[in-house]
Amino acid sequence: MLKIEKTLQSVRDLLDRLSKEDVEFTLVESECSDYVADIRNPNSKMYVFLECSIRPNGTFVWWDYDHHKGVCDFDEFRVRIITLTADRCLDRAKDKRKQWANLCDGADTPMPDSLAAVVSDMENKANRLKALLEPDDPPLLDKRDIAILTDLKPYGVVKPAEESQRLRELGVLERRYYIDQVFDALTDKGEKALEFASHVKRVSRKDESC
Repeated sequence: MLKIEKTLQSVRDLLDRLSKEDVEFTLVESECSDYVADIRNPNSKMYVFLECSIRPNGTFVWWDYDHHKGVCDFDEFRVRIITLTADRCLDRAKDKRKQWANLCDGADTPMPDSLAAVVSDMENKANRLKALLEPDDPPLLDKRDIAILTDLKPYGVVKPAEESQRLRELGVLERRYYIDQVFDALTDKGEKALEFASHVKRVSRKDESC
């Protein structure tokens, strides 16, 4: 089986698994000669990728709604689509809570059962999606976390202590001890997270087209 055939089958299996969580991405033949297939967002206003396409060599090219572009392999794409979809579910739940709070003029008024059920369903869906990630899958780092980890010097300690603790809980940092020294160091997951981050760049507009 050709590499691209294996990649497409892996994508189909992944999208089928996501569909079991009521997240319906669509794999379609690309209209662009540079790609063999495109992945379309669900029809539920859950905008994960602005565009996402698969090249003949099995790599993925994607653009998001924050003017970022990335090129990655299937393993990284799997982490991205699961994590970003889960994050969108949490964002929508947060927006619903905020909208209700605004309607109540900030008063601590319980949501009606129907709305509370919708919010709970979104949050539960996010948790089920994140459960699909493997234990050694890295998190997707934001700009602040990337800066902290790349600036970390050998035998250095991340400050303030709360930031060090947060990154250790995220699994990208660990506390180490050597004789009388205490320092923070990247974990394997942290190294992988930075590698994923290096595959992303900010663009003013889509710089590839058919």
